[in-house]
Amino acid sequence: MKRFGYSLLAVVCAGWLGGCSSDSSSYLINGGDVALTLLRDKPYIWSGSWDMALVVTHLPDCQRRHKLKNAGDGNFKLEVYRPAEGGYILHYGKRWYIAELRGCQVQAYTEPPNEPGELIGAFEARDEPVRFVAEAAATRKPPGDSSAAAH
Repeated sequence: MKRFGYSLLAVVCAGWLGGCSSDSSSYLINGGDVALTLLRDKPYIWSGSWDMALVVTHLPDCQRRHKLKNAGDGNFKLEVYRPAEGGYILHYGKRWYIAELRGCQVQAYTEPPNEPGELIGAFEARDEPVRFVAEAAATRKPPGDSSAAAH
């Protein structure tokens, strides 16, 4: 009977641990010495959201990990814009961030930027691990602007 109890406990624990998940994807710049890497982690099967972090890499000078606000379950899209040299603007939901490459810094915007720059792609997850999907050269106006380019 004791053996059955241990077996049952092992099956239950395996089921709980099976709900834990983590994945990542990178946007490589200059052969990978410069990169933006999105890390997602769901520590528990009952977690209703993903813990997220962005690693900004500019080798050999720096590499830093920055916590982002959690993202809910379901489809996810973090858009990546290039406004000027040395930085990128990131957007998901109501959140906007700027990633500065030379110092490997990330800062949250309090207001959406007037012109985020050229949309270069997005980190996406649709019932699969997150991946970076490159966008055809296009620009996007701020949300709410009726002259925004269609995607």
